[in-house]
Parts: sequence; C-alpha cells; structure tokens
Amino acid sequence: MKDNNLVLSFNLLTDSIEYQDNGILPMEAFCLYQHCINYNITMLIESGTANGYSTEMMGNLLEDVKIYTIDKCSVYGEDVQDKTEQRLSYLSNIICLKGDSFVYLPRLVQDHPKEKIGIFIDGPKNREGTQLALESLRRSNVVFSACHDIMFQEDNTYCPNLDEEYIKTYSFLNKSVNNIILKKNCYKGKTIGEYFPKGMGITFFYKDNKGLCIE
Repeated sequence: MKDNNLVLSFNLLTDSIEYQDNGILPMEAFCLYQHCINYNITMLIESGTANGYSTEMMGNLLEDVKIYTIDKCSVYGEDVQDKTEQRLSYLSNIICLKGDSFVYLPRLVQDHPKEKIGIFIDGPKNREGTQLALESLRRSNVVFSACHDIMFQEDNTYCPNLDEEYIKTYSFLNKSVNNIILKKNCYKGKTIGEYFPKGMGITFFYKDNKGLCIE
C-alpha cells in the first residue's frame, strides 16, 4: 500500500535538492525516511558523507532530528568534505565530523543513551560496513541500522530493492535521476536507470524479525 502522505512530504521537501555523484537513489532514501518516521528516531548517525546527497535529503526531511555525518576523507579527500559541509551549513540539524566511523560512531551512540538512534552506513563498504552496522545494533538505543550499496534478504533484514511490490509501488521516485549519466569510467557512459534498474541497494538490519515496520 502506497504511503501517499509520506510520498507527498518526501517530494515536497527534496524536490529542489540537486543530485550528487554516487549518492543514494530517491527510492532508497524514501525507504530510509520511512524507517526514521516509523521508528520515531530522535537522532540519525550517517557514516560516509562524501558529497552529502543523503545527508541533505535527511536534513530537510527530518528537521527535528539531530543528524551526525562522519567521513574519513580517505576516498574523496578533505576538500570535498569541506565543500560538502559548507553546502549543508544552511541545515542547523546537521553536524559534520571528520574521522574514522569505527571510533566516532560508537562514541556518539554511547554519549546519547536517551536518544532513539538510526544508523545509516554508506562507507565503509562491503564487509566492514556490515560489521559496523551490526555492531551498532547491539546497543539498546539503536533501533535499526542500514547499509547502502548492498542487497540481501534474510532473517532480521529488509532490502526494498529485492521487494518486487515495493519497487512496483515506489520506483517512480527514481525518475528524477534515472537519466543522469554516471561519470566513472567503469559505468561506460550508462545512465543511472540503465546501470541500476533496481537501484544501488540498501539493506536494513533489525534486532529481531519483528523489526520491519513499513507498508
């Protein structure tokens, strides 16, 4: 069932945000937004700021939620991080941090025991990212963790990119970015829609198999 009210607010608050290279796709961002709303989080910690597209989207969508975004600057460099932080400076609910998420993220969780925290990992990638997500989920004040650029479905997880009904209902959100040409040589000049027909992937991790709370 389509959540029309949430779709309306999502489009209204993100329509003017310019897509940034290698950013999360809108359908995936919407699923993250759904989780944040349905879990009633009071704090979001993002690991892997890069160009800050997901950061900016969540900053506009979750104006009453404190958002910490962390980047090690080892991939894009400090100049990109500084430009991203400057671009996001109009959002008072976002705090940008430079450093290792394996150090900063647990510290932030520990320092905010009374918050309901959502975790979004968009770096490190692969096994390290999954490890960070699962380690974070062990803390009582973390209500869900999510990793970008991975797709798998098993007990206590959910991946909208592997849910045909979810794709059928919400893939229209990607129309605004599907025709953007990917810049890296490895994509061979293809558009986002051509190279990622089901999206880049986002997988949510829960404490138990009752964790999924989206429609």
